[in-house]
Amino acid sequence: MSKPNINLKYREQDGMMLPDLQISNSSEADQPLGRYGRMALEYLRENHPERFTTLKMDGSLMEIMHRVQDEATEKIEALTQQMLQQEPLPQTEGIMERTRHLNSLKLMAEETVLQSVVLIPR
Repeated sequence: MSKPNINLKYREQDGMMLPDLQISNSSEADQPLGRYGRMALEYLRENHPERFTTLKMDGSLMEIMHRVQDEATEKIEALTQQMLQQEPLPQTEGIMERTRHLNSLKLMAEETVLQSVVLIPR
């Protein structure tokens, strides 16, 4: 595997030249990261520290984490709707029963998306 070509800019601070690192090149980094983006960030930091550092240094880390957040959210919604078609809400007046069923489907969809989208190396 070849190493990425990273062009760094440096700034002087207290007589030392330090790399001018930034987390992202886009304005999207100013927006807060959602739950799935934070999970992906933590997974990358703990399990693939070299890749985490490389993405951080080239400024694409937060952009990728925001994409993970968006993709995970969309897939969870789609899977939940798909499962609702296969297992419709119970025809009962009890709101708790209907909520319990919907939450159960959402948890199953979330578990699938965590393994296929969030907790994978980038």
